[in-house]
Amino acid sequence: MVNQLFNPQLLSQDGGLLQSCCILFCALILARFAPIPRDLQPLLWFNRLATLIAVKVNHPERAVSQQLIAGILATLILIVPSGIIVSFLLSLAAYPWFFELIILYFCLCDSAFKPVAQKVVDAIKTGNKQQAKQLLAPWVRQNTQALSEVGLSKTTIEKLFTTPIYGTLATILFFSIGGATMTLVVRMLRQLQHCWPPYHPHFYIFSSFVGQLNRVIFFIPTLLWHCSIAIQFGQLGIKSIFSQPISTTVNKDQLNNHYTSYALAAKLLKIELGGPQQFIENGNTIRVDLPKVKSGPLPDHRHISQAITVTHTANLFWISLTLLLPLIWTGLRFI
Repeated sequence: MVNQLFNPQLLSQDGGLLQSCCILFCALILARFAPIPRDLQPLLWFNRLATLIAVKVNHPERAVSQQLIAGILATLILIVPSGIIVSFLLSLAAYPWFFELIILYFCLCDSAFKPVAQKVVDAIKTGNKQQAKQLLAPWVRQNTQALSEVGLSKTTIEKLFTTPIYGTLATILFFSIGGATMTLVVRMLRQLQHCWPPYHPHFYIFSSFVGQLNRVIFFIPTLLWHCSIAIQFGQLGIKSIFSQPISTTVNKDQLNNHYTSYALAAKLLKIELGGPQQFIENGNTIRVDLPKVKSGPLPDHRHISQAITVTHTANLFWISLTLLLPLIWTGLRFI
């Protein structure tokens, strides 16, 4: 009786949905418990390619229109062919679910940052700032060698509060909407923003297209992530989401796209985040002044540990949701 009801009704009507949920859940679990080492992540190779192209075509001394066109063309050259090739290969694959699982696994590669953050905490506790700087260096665009203990704490907390937006949340949302190809394309757009920071003087015009596009693409994932973080703080969290985080004296076009996440993290943890960043370009040091969010004292390793706990709980919520929703939907089919 159960088999007769299960096979024709459930598999014929919701087989594709259940398979997609299983693929997504397995990718989330793999990324959580068996993350890819940083130096083996395929998206890191994409970062290097984007950096090489920027060296060739990004010329800040040229006219604004030329820089903007160069940035748009570079973005299209890197994204469009990759999206077409992946879509074509998935359509030809005998087992497309396997390749979808691999793609999602690659898109969730930043799940490996949580243990790195814990190692940073241990290094700061023992006074080994050089080790903490080396641990953070592969994960951020700025020069970590110039960071103090406070700067290391700020950078780690900011990374913890932002990686799930374009990792866990974006993967769940865009795989549900457009499958593995859309998920990969969106993730590649985020990687371009990482390689070409919109607030960096050399990329301010060149990366303005991808920066503005990512603001739109990641608006919903950012909002969902903020809600999952804020509910852990009760009334304070709800107020922090709807409060205005950016001063009217600051030019919003020059801000990091994740500034609102920094502002929320600072208010919830009651610390100071943000501030200047330093970059090394062709052997030259470039300092970029970014606004600070002052909601309390300067952070230390204790606040990193708190951020790890908060973000880990929110991640578990979304992972659990990917499992519960298909189970609930399946249960409703039998009612």
